[in-house]
Amino acid sequence: MIQNRPRITTALGAIATCALMIAATVPADTPAADVTPAEETQWLRHLLPLPHTIDIRQKVVLAPGEIGITSRAGLGEAGQQAVAELQRLFQEKAGQAPNGKQFEIVIGIAGDDLGLNHEQGYVIEPAGDRRLVLNGATDRGAYHAVMTLCQLLEPFMTATSVAVPLARVRDWPDIEERGLWNYPPDWMPWLASMKLNYGRLNVRLAGIKRGRPNRIGKIDMGLYQEAQRRAFHALPDITHLNFLHRPGLFRAYPELAGIGDSALAGRYFAHKTGNQHRAPCASQPLLTDLIAEWMTDFAAKGVTEICCWLSERPCQCACNACTAVGQFVLESRVFVNAWRQVQKTHPEFKIRLLLSTTTAVRNYRILAELPPGIKIERACATELERVTHMPRDLFRNPLLDEYAAGDRWIASYDVPLNVNGDVATPEFKLPHSSAHRIKDYLRQLHRRNYKGAEGMMAWRRHAKKICGFNIAAHAEWSWNLNGRSEKEFAIAWATRQGYADPDAVGDWSELMGPVEFDVYDSDFPACYSQGEAADMVKQRRRPFLGEGIFRYYSDPEDFNRKIVAGEKALEIAATFADPYLASETRVVLSYVKLAQTIYETAEQLAVGDIVTAAGQKQLRTRLKQLGEVGAENVAAIKAWRTSLGPERWHHRVHDAVKGTESTVAQIVGYVESNVLY
Repeated sequence: MIQNRPRITTALGAIATCALMIAATVPADTPAADVTPAEETQWLRHLLPLPHTIDIRQKVVLAPGEIGITSRAGLGEAGQQAVAELQRLFQEKAGQAPNGKQFEIVIGIAGDDLGLNHEQGYVIEPAGDRRLVLNGATDRGAYHAVMTLCQLLEPFMTATSVAVPLARVRDWPDIEERGLWNYPPDWMPWLASMKLNYGRLNVRLAGIKRGRPNRIGKIDMGLYQEAQRRAFHALPDITHLNFLHRPGLFRAYPELAGIGDSALAGRYFAHKTGNQHRAPCASQPLLTDLIAEWMTDFAAKGVTEICCWLSERPCQCACNACTAVGQFVLESRVFVNAWRQVQKTHPEFKIRLLLSTTTAVRNYRILAELPPGIKIERACATELERVTHMPRDLFRNPLLDEYAAGDRWIASYDVPLNVNGDVATPEFKLPHSSAHRIKDYLRQLHRRNYKGAEGMMAWRRHAKKICGFNIAAHAEWSWNLNGRSEKEFAIAWATRQGYADPDAVGDWSELMGPVEFDVYDSDFPACYSQGEAADMVKQRRRPFLGEGIFRYYSDPEDFNRKIVAGEKALEIAATFADPYLASETRVVLSYVKLAQTIYETAEQLAVGDIVTAAGQKQLRTRLKQLGEVGAENVAAIKAWRTSLGPERWHHRVHDAVKGTESTVAQIVGYVESNVLY
């Protein structure tokens, strides 16, 4: 039995599909055959995520037309969708429908009889050697069971034969809700196939007209219903209340505009320009009535749950009624009171609350007042929660964690899919494939008893290419945290991606995963985008290893150790047919070299010899090196991005280039003007 960790031996990587090759003609009475450990290893490498418990001891090999599918009574729309997807797999891979009588795949719902204690759980088990039974605890569990079977069947299905593993599986998710805040709608089948089950559903509010009921302007109910069929939660929302100028709230109801400059919520540093986003006066009952109208329209369209977003950033209407209580407390009351109005006619309608993203002002009041059934979401809180700790930083929020420990439903949107863990300032768009970083963050959320783990992407174009590795890692460990190691995951990912040597990708990941974790989880990208590294040099502050840009360098030799690891990883990645991972390695490696040269320059300026001829010569050499590694970094970024497609690139790619160029220019300019003679 494989429980949590599969019997994967990297030496078996050379065992490819040939281990399961099947004769072109398969007699109908072929008995079950034993599965070797090597075959099982190969099968498991095609699963993502890895089930909690899986055991494959035997298989049957049949012609596709000999296999049939039976749906048990009570299977709901998600289960029926799963059946349709399994049938589609046979049509696409084998060229025929599974209508045979020699082997039966039975799909049903067994409920509490499975003893899984999780509604998304499922069990797969053979009944003799001519039947494989898939039972979900609920309809959603049945969908997940079929997705697992599809992953097992697809690699070894042809027009003439199918290898069916007589697998025994007991499986369930470690985190209840797992997914992406933003994603292209056509990704939903891909996400659901990996058992990711959450994503935001874009909504456009209709223009607000005074005296007329508020309505939802644009919502894709077809996508919403498709999500339900795929055991996926597409969640609509009422946007941040300080964004309600967009549908014209203050034109229609100028009395609802928050009073004074303190009502301006401002904008994220990364947004650079744009509206300052005035928050509403949340003490007026009129605001509650207007929001209740939106909620009622959602409910009338068949939506059963929405998310309600408090104002995005620190703000406060300056009227006496608002300042007596506080902006965010009043906004949460507005949503709750509106929801209570709607429940009178739509009792099944639910809401959840997204707290203000960059402030925790009066959250203790909000949480104390919220009815128990309302879920809590948190985003852009990485730096608010970071606790410096060796060897890796902790993420803690004593208030929210206390409620989560008491089984309050709380979710985080901060799974670090992008280079920025701090989603509040996503200035740079760069390659990032660190299974180690994803697993670390998910492990911390799980320990904190969070029920939801979501990630945000800063990408639209090329998003699957750039974020696909991390999204798959998110799917892996939000479902089964104690299953695969980081290397085993990378091997499975590479197997599914069709790499010729998946084990080599595992070796690459073991080298680069920790290095990318070190580079991107430090003071990045603010050290470059906001000039912090240059300011340190210009102020002649001694660089402190273990802090800021140097957070994960414990001694000066750490730079060289990471460079050696990166160079070994580059040798491996250079052998791959797809140049992407090699390009990514060059970008990350150049950031390590850049940090090293900045450290050495700052150290010399702060405590070293800068007066003697020898000191001056060494400083000139360092400036030359800084120019070279800066140019190497810029060239690596441009080469990586060029490999994805020509200009026009997003400005945040150019920001990364400018961040390096500006940092190097400022340091060189300062030293040449103020230190060298």
